[in-house]
Amino acid sequence: MLVHELATEGNDLIVRLRTVLSRQPGPIASDLLARAKSEPREKPMMVLTGQYSSGKSKLIEALTDGAVRPISHADIATDEVTPYEWDGAVVLVDTPGVKSGLREHDDKARAAVGDADFILFVVNVGLLDNAASEYLRRITIDLRLHGQTIVVITQSGMQSAAPGIRENEVHGALGTSSFTLPIVEVDSVYYLRSLEGGPRSEQLRARSGIDSLRSAINTISVARGDLAQLRQPIHLVRQLCDEAQELFVPDDNSKLALSLLASQHAAAAERRNMIDHLFKSAEDTFKSACRVDVIGFVDTATSVPADDAEARLILAEAKERLADALGRHAQQFADVVNRLVEVQTTKLTEQLLEIEQGNRAGQLLMAAGEIILDGPVELDTETGRSAGRQRPQERASREIDLTRVVEQLKQGRTWWGAGDGVRNSAGTAGHKMVKEVGHVVFDKKFAPWEAVKIADKIGKAVKVAGFVVQIGSAGYEIWRDEREARRTQVAGDRQHAAFVTEIMGHADRISANARSQLASVVDPRMEALIDGIRAAQESIIGADEARSDAGREIAAISAEADRLLAESSDLSAVERDTSDQAGTG
Repeated sequence: MLVHELATEGNDLIVRLRTVLSRQPGPIASDLLARAKSEPREKPMMVLTGQYSSGKSKLIEALTDGAVRPISHADIATDEVTPYEWDGAVVLVDTPGVKSGLREHDDKARAAVGDADFILFVVNVGLLDNAASEYLRRITIDLRLHGQTIVVITQSGMQSAAPGIRENEVHGALGTSSFTLPIVEVDSVYYLRSLEGGPRSEQLRARSGIDSLRSAINTISVARGDLAQLRQPIHLVRQLCDEAQELFVPDDNSKLALSLLASQHAAAAERRNMIDHLFKSAEDTFKSACRVDVIGFVDTATSVPADDAEARLILAEAKERLADALGRHAQQFADVVNRLVEVQTTKLTEQLLEIEQGNRAGQLLMAAGEIILDGPVELDTETGRSAGRQRPQERASREIDLTRVVEQLKQGRTWWGAGDGVRNSAGTAGHKMVKEVGHVVFDKKFAPWEAVKIADKIGKAVKVAGFVVQIGSAGYEIWRDEREARRTQVAGDRQHAAFVTEIMGHADRISANARSQLASVVDPRMEALIDGIRAAQESIIGADEARSDAGREIAAISAEADRLLAESSDLSAVERDTSDQAGTG
């Protein structure tokens, strides 16, 4: 599954849900129907660019399972920028191949890249000539779009190569070790043939590499934080299904129990979404602050004076400032993330306790024979002992077993220990989560930067590259040929961008690792809470054997939402594993 298919799947579920709700009478159904809508979301653009006649159009046909067949001229292939809808979730943009001998084609391709959310840089097995290598460096280094670029090598079935050969050639064409690009080998023809069926269909699909390309796209999407936004409509559907269940149960206690459980589920989902939203804001602030200091350092490193002693002094001071600044930004990032998790956990606890201690929960607890300790105290006429407020057992509803519901409603007491005070919260789910976020997510603080080593390498590279812009006019006298000066300036600008990219690559890895580690700490505990809510819901819904068609459809929609959320969680887990492996490599 492609991450961005969640948007289409979510909209389909909302349509199904609205159909059911529109047929139900009463104010509850009307309120749910009004909420059952998703906000329009701009579809991400995936631009295919690269060499001419490299198989971009055929790749689009394969990615869309043959639904889109771009029309191209036979002589030079695609000559216009053409968008195509991919399952209503993504816009695939086919572009003219660069360096085809037509400057107009090059201009169109470069303009399209500037608007891209994802870039598939397509080359055939003949790999990169000088012109294509130059274009790849422009996209990834000059425009700093390496974080959203995948190199796709097409027609891989025509010519085999030893493992690592093609990857090494692509990395060599980049000319920098600042970053590596994901590289996927595909054969679109194999994939399209697999769609025809037959005994070799599975083998052809596996050899085509198209599923590996989809996985690479998912990895970038998860790292960019797209997944949380795309899951929101699914969470909305799941929540509305919870609330709609009370429309299809016969007795008042069942309706009340399901309503309370839906409130718990809504509180948990709201707090998880807020953690994602606030993390994204903290991440953006962290990267922006780092970039300012990184650019300042590289500006200094690439404009040192000719005198070696003075240059070393300037670089040493710049390195110290950089290390201090980056360490400060990282600590601020860690503090903000730790605090936001603690605040959201506390708010969740407050919401759970409010649900348990409300009047509606009190009614349900009395129906279940639970003692309510607040309010007037009644005395047992025979013993004279306090009996609390308790509805007599013989008057309690026995239409359903409320034991599991009652246990679930008390989760607020054990989530953060708020019922017994913060001092006694140690060991609770919320306390462990907050503690682990501080120790696991940012355990290494800013060690991965190794800022001084990076600065040393940049300082040495500056002198080797030979493009230092010296202070004073004397440094410019050596450039008597204007064309040579321009070439040197371009090389200097590219190296400057490469240095910035190299250091900021560490910031990207720190934030990506923090995101994945945060999810690994928060999600299991949130999911355990939600699993308990679902089990309590099922204990009520499952007892009603005569469920209506509408009730069964709501259950089916809910199950489909659960499946999509589970599959997208698996995608996030895969990305976490990839991030961990990259961090240890």
